[in-house]
Amino acid sequence: MSQYQASVPGDDLVKPEIRTYFERFYETSDTPDAHEKYAQSFTKDAKLIMASNEANGRDEILKLRKGMWEKVAKRSHKPLKIYSFGSSSDEVMLYGTVDYELKDGKKAAVEWSARSHFTQEDGELLMDFYQVYLDTAAMSRAK
Repeated sequence: MSQYQASVPGDDLVKPEIRTYFERFYETSDTPDAHEKYAQSFTKDAKLIMASNEANGRDEILKLRKGMWEKVAKRSHKPLKIYSFGSSSDEVMLYGTVDYELKDGKKAAVEWSARSHFTQEDGELLMDFYQVYLDTAAMSRAK
């Protein structure tokens, strides 16, 4: 089983294509040089909120993504659970952990949650909204 495969509640309301999407998304997120591929995971006008940072549209998302790797050498997401907002819903909540290794050699493990909304753009399932909730102070406590 892939580290990127999250479990879902027994009601099975999370669409299989959303589960598959997140497996690819977090693998891309953990790949240091996959900036363009990461940005292409979103619609052209998507909104990304990462803790206190906000990006609107792919260009801003790309810039934010590059900034997320400035001090990070390695990152490893482990999405644990995905919850749907109801049957045939395009909105989900996630919970997981992420391990960081910073370029200065320090390491940190952080719990996170996220809210995500999906839509079809040019025949492809993409996020048009993604907000991540995490303790940004955890990075400053890296050891």
